[in-house]
Amino acid sequence: MAAPDGFHRLHPLTPFLRGWVIVAAFAATVGRNLAEDVTPRVIGLTLIFLIPAAGTYGYCAWRFTRYRIERDGLRLDTGLLVRRTRYVRLDRLQSVDIVQPLLARMAGLAILRLDLAGRERRERSDSDGGDSGSDLRYLSIGHAHRLRAELLATAAGLARDVGEAPHHPLAEVPPRRLIAAIALSPAPWAALFGAAAIATPSLLTGTLAGVLGAIPLLGWLWHTTFRIFAAGYPYAVSESPDGLRIDSGLLERAHATVPPGRVQAISIGEPMLWRPCGWVTIRMNVAGGGPSVLLPVARRDEALELIGKLLPGVDVAAVELARPPRRAALLAPIHWRVLSCGADDVVFVARHGLLRRHTDLIPHGKVQSIRLVANPLARVLRLADVHLDTTGGPVRVRAGLRDGAEALRIVAAQAERSRLGRRAGVPDRWMT
Repeated sequence: MAAPDGFHRLHPLTPFLRGWVIVAAFAATVGRNLAEDVTPRVIGLTLIFLIPAAGTYGYCAWRFTRYRIERDGLRLDTGLLVRRTRYVRLDRLQSVDIVQPLLARMAGLAILRLDLAGRERRERSDSDGGDSGSDLRYLSIGHAHRLRAELLATAAGLARDVGEAPHHPLAEVPPRRLIAAIALSPAPWAALFGAAAIATPSLLTGTLAGVLGAIPLLGWLWHTTFRIFAAGYPYAVSESPDGLRIDSGLLERAHATVPPGRVQAISIGEPMLWRPCGWVTIRMNVAGGGPSVLLPVARRDEALELIGKLLPGVDVAAVELARPPRRAALLAPIHWRVLSCGADDVVFVARHGLLRRHTDLIPHGKVQSIRLVANPLARVLRLADVHLDTTGGPVRVRAGLRDGAEALRIVAAQAERSRLGRRAGVPDRWMT
């Protein structure tokens, strides 16, 4: 409910969700250092003082935080002793995402996370897990969706009461496929066999040193199995007038939106053990920050179809790719045959990788710079690499070990294609 001056407060349960951070921090630091001296009496006395302090912190954080949507921005007031007013300009808004950590999700609450452009991008300085000066934590999930729609509508110059934009599903990840993909990844098995190799001799000799030494590997096993599954299921991609929507997460739900024009480059990854199944993973570079995974695992035909929807008229399989000259085998004797590159009227495509094959593509209009790189040995062999640079992210587009004269032709041709691409714009919904 808004105050007469138009200001809103966060959800009343916010003090409870913020206050527990003090208790957790104490248990992780002071409690660990004083583990030998901890007794039930000490724990009881500590909690008598700690719980009120945590409650006071949470209450103050809630009581002195308020926000209001104004004509061209979001005003956020915080602080008890030192009042701070932050004004978020909506024309600098990159995206508005909804995140639900496990505890917040159990309480029906969510964090409204604002990604800003340039210097206004958030700096993770708060102690409670990456808070930002412009994040709103916590709101009811319904209020978070309504406020997100209102912010996006205001930023687009529309009426504030247009409501949540409709969306159309594009792709999703079945749980069985995700589980099988994790099982066909080498990292979990390496962690499992490593832990067994360390712990087995200790168990046979009756000592615990090896068992304790295996704990980090078991933690890594957890990280490479359940955490990956929890982040990738359920996972759904859909389109809406606001942009590309990605809903993911089992324990921590995330509703991310990539506005039109933010996707800069796409990479199709094919791990060796996935190839018999015809599975791939799709990653992307997003301007201004955002999710880097488009689909954690998908059939190759599904991936090409999704890319075709994002880039109408683009058929990655139809782009003719050329290998480097045979002398490139002197520098890459095993994988030189995998290296290839090519281009059509819309995108530049480069392929590399033997055990994990990558097919990287970048629209011509998204290339920010072009570099020709040749180390001394490559110059002796008259070879060079051509790098097509874009915004930061997991995708690095590189045409490796090309003939020197060919590399110069690629640089000149790509510079012209990029100039024309920026002028004409890419004919798609998300990358224009």
